Amino acid sequence: MSAPVKIGGDWVENTDESTGRKYYANTVTKESSWEYPAELKKAQAGADKPKDEWVEKLDANSGNYYYYNRTTKETTWDKPADFKPVEKPAAGVSNWASKVDPGSGQTYYYNKVTKESSWEVPAGYVEPSAKQESPKEEVKIAAASPAPAAAKKPNPPPTKSTSSTRETSKTTGAPKEDDGADDILKSVEEITQSIGEVTFDGFVEEFFKLDRKGMFNSKTSVEKISSWKNELIKTSLLQLPPDLASEALQTFRNVTGYMGDRGSSKEPLGHVTKILSSLMLAPEQLRDEVYCQICKQVNNNPDQVSTVRGWQLMVIMLSSFPPSTRLQLPLIAFCANKLKGGGDGGEFVPKYAEFAIRRIPRIFDLGPRREIPTQVELEALKRCAKVTVRINFLDKKYIMIQTDSWTTAQEFNELVAKNLGIEDASPYALFEVSSDDEERVLEPDERLLDLVSYWQRLAVEERKGKGKGAKIQEFQFVYKVRLFFDVQDSDHAGIEMMYLQASTDVVDARYPCTEQDSLTLAALQVQEKYGDHPGPGKEFTDLEGIDSKTGKPKLMNFLAHKYFADGEDRNQELIQQILKLYAKLSGYSTQEARLSYLDYVKSWKIYGSAYFFAEPQNSSLRFPSAIVLAINSKGILIVDPDTKEFLAEYTFKDVVTWGHSSNSFVVVTGGMMRQTKIYFKTDQGKEINSIVKSYVERVMGPNK
Repeated sequence: MSAPVKIGGDWVENTDESTGRKYYANTVTKESSWEYPAELKKAQAGADKPKDEWVEKLDANSGNYYYYNRTTKETTWDKPADFKPVEKPAAGVSNWASKVDPGSGQTYYYNKVTKESSWEVPAGYVEPSAKQESPKEEVKIAAASPAPAAAKKPNPPPTKSTSSTRETSKTTGAPKEDDGADDILKSVEEITQSIGEVTFDGFVEEFFKLDRKGMFNSKTSVEKISSWKNELIKTSLLQLPPDLASEALQTFRNVTGYMGDRGSSKEPLGHVTKILSSLMLAPEQLRDEVYCQICKQVNNNPDQVSTVRGWQLMVIMLSSFPPSTRLQLPLIAFCANKLKGGGDGGEFVPKYAEFAIRRIPRIFDLGPRREIPTQVELEALKRCAKVTVRINFLDKKYIMIQTDSWTTAQEFNELVAKNLGIEDASPYALFEVSSDDEERVLEPDERLLDLVSYWQRLAVEERKGKGKGAKIQEFQFVYKVRLFFDVQDSDHAGIEMMYLQASTDVVDARYPCTEQDSLTLAALQVQEKYGDHPGPGKEFTDLEGIDSKTGKPKLMNFLAHKYFADGEDRNQELIQQILKLYAKLSGYSTQEARLSYLDYVKSWKIYGSAYFFAEPQNSSLRFPSAIVLAINSKGILIVDPDTKEFLAEYTFKDVVTWGHSSNSFVVVTGGMMRQTKIYFKTDQGKEINSIVKSYVERVMGPNK
């Protein structure tokens, strides 16, 4: 039997043994055809056209080059056949200069005229001779030049599979070229229009301490007090209570220490940590003071490197806490002035000023964060860049998506759905899952990177307590189904996520299904994953032998765990039943297998339930002392945890109202004539309340 020959995309060419004819099969969608694939014909029809859309890029993480197609957005590690390298011109003068990104150690390229920066070698770049650029100039400019955002590792070319987006991304762990994360930010024009006639100088005149104490008790000028100073201040800039005024002086020492305006034995980020640790929970007057100190030190600063570091500090502060209401607009006005070129720090300041302008309203709405940013986040903030986070799925696969200090869980949920191609994001959510398998859904307004900082702090504290080398608790983000709403069949990515959740729950025995149910569903899973049965007597190595990870026969991985027997004979009997059912499913596409699977499990009363342990407080209802509340799209079930018996069932039409406290959940059921109020003691009242509310609004409508 000849091996399939790859001919492009996901298509391979095979030879039919019985007829000797060639046919074509898609390894992802499981399609097969005697005709040459139309999509490949179309692609190859344009093969003779000039193609210059492929560019070579440098991956900052690995130091390897990859290739990116500007037209199709494809990325690949392998050099495309039609790739034409950029020809470098002969030695001469160039507007491009090579720099070294201090964060990654990688070389990037900066255009002194257009202000562009790029990881790839640009057209027109000329290797400088020793006379063209001295090492001293290189170091100084590199320190002040914001490097481009970190290059993304490439995704394999997208396919037409119903799960192409999730499959390609999570196989490689590659962030997208454009994830759309900045779409939630207001434009600079929209923000600056709101400031009207407000100026930073006006704020200085009204709130700074212009009457300075001294020998002559003279009054200083607005320009002088708001401009860079090469020595420490002796009193706060703002009118502060004595205890806060002394803290303000220490804050200024750390500001100037980070900027390099004074000598310091401390690492630069050590000064940042000092500022944040003292200001995260400080009164807003002291927070305003540090913003004013930074504005002062970047204004009329003669040193370019110091100025850029000051703007880095501004961005870091804006990731952590907002200015007060009275300072918000003057701070925007200050940044807007620098954006226009009111400028120190050369060509680098406008980038930071624009970045800051767009984040001031954002942090003002969000409020202060809870944790000090991690070092990775701080390094990204210094470059106005994003941080890549890993999002896991129930099948152990994952995607990598870039995010920033201001992104909330709700926004990130929508971002993940967009990246996966999910049409309706409402059923899905991001969960925090520990290595002890404890999980919780993220609150909508939780900031992702703030939670990452919390995980890191817990790890540091746990290591200190347990000692070096001890096993500590770890956490991860998992994207999965939270609300089991009906999903349109046309939403292929949404159906895939629903199927993945259902099949995982069945195999993990979260539902009390019968052995026959489990066998039928296992066969559907095999069909979904491998396609049609090869037929009697044909080899199918993917399903033979023992799984090295689980130690079970491979086919038993599709069966509910509770039906895995110790005896080999019994397991072989179950395997043969699965194979028999699997053979009958020949012809089912991947999507049809998923939909059939979901239709099967939806018939169960318990399907899609979120489980909560609770203690009923109504003695008259004669419930056990401990029960399980099972809540799904059909209603609220009360289950005996020992016998798994359904003790009571309330559809959402039966629910009159409900509520919760920090340690309870209450639901009122019945009709106009008679109602029953049922109390449950539980520390998960808030989550129960949220799920019930979501289902009622979806199933019954918000006004019913």
